[in-house]
Amino acid sequence: MNTKITLPRLLILFLLPAIFGTTLQAQENLRINRIFEKYGKQKGATMVVLSGKALYNCRLDKYRSVTVKYDRAILNDMQQCLEADKKQAHRIKEVISNGLITSGYYQLPEENLINRYILFKIGDDGTATLIYMEGGRGSEELINRMFIRYGGGRTTR
Repeated sequence: MNTKITLPRLLILFLLPAIFGTTLQAQENLRINRIFEKYGKQKGATMVVLSGKALYNCRLDKYRSVTVKYDRAILNDMQQCLEADKKQAHRIKEVISNGLITSGYYQLPEENLINRYILFKIGDDGTATLIYMEGGRGSEELINRMFIRYGGGRTTR
């Protein structure tokens, strides 16, 4: 058994956890993470978390969504988190009705060549859906197509 450790192997051993750790922390540094943690497992909510092979064809590395039925307190919490996180965004598209964000697209700054997005929508029935996605270079085209098809909105940055 050859146990000789070369410099490239050592670099891989130390750099991979650092790179993937930063990617995993990207969402944790956002206020919306609180929404997933607080409401994702609540009765009546639907949370979806996908990564790895499930997203390969979509050119995404991470997908997380939570859908909740209309609740004024939850909606207010979501709005506050979106307001905080959109300050980091370099591209924003929103539909605002009666002072509430009813549809939002936020492209956040890249982290380690990973594109990051927040999508938000309140349906006609009051159901709110919050989505966080990460992906490499090819993901931007997919996200933009999805938002143009389903979201629309006005660009504010």
